[in-house]
Amino acid sequence: MNDLADLRAWVDAAPSGTMIPAAELAGLLADLDIGEPAQPAPVAPERSANVSWRLLLWTVDPETRIGRDEMLEAVGRPLSWLYRHTGEAATHRIPHRKLDGQLVFVVGEVRLWLRDREEIVVGGSVRRGGLRLHGSDAV
Repeated sequence: MNDLADLRAWVDAAPSGTMIPAAELAGLLADLDIGEPAQPAPVAPERSANVSWRLLLWTVDPETRIGRDEMLEAVGRPLSWLYRHTGEAATHRIPHRKLDGQLVFVVGEVRLWLRDREEIVVGGSVRRGGLRLHGSDAV
């Protein structure tokens, strides 16, 4: 057998119920000249009209990159908020990049930034970024 087509033809011609040991099949496959396995092309996250970036921010691959408009939709904030948190004067800047002057965000970095800054209020205590705050410390 020279290639995968020959092996396929042999399998198709074999009588029903023919059995071949796995080691022998592995040897046949190893001897075939099938070239390098094809690498799958990267797939962009599927986005239907019904799914917003509010959900996608938490479900797509962390390496996914999004632009300004997707970021605004994801956090539900106005453009002024985004510029306040990406500008040089910002105290806690959102991790971002610039490509040809346009803001670009890596979803995994944004997730971490949001989690570190959210407040979780339970009873009388507030937890922010893993820290427990009490009374006047709960800003």
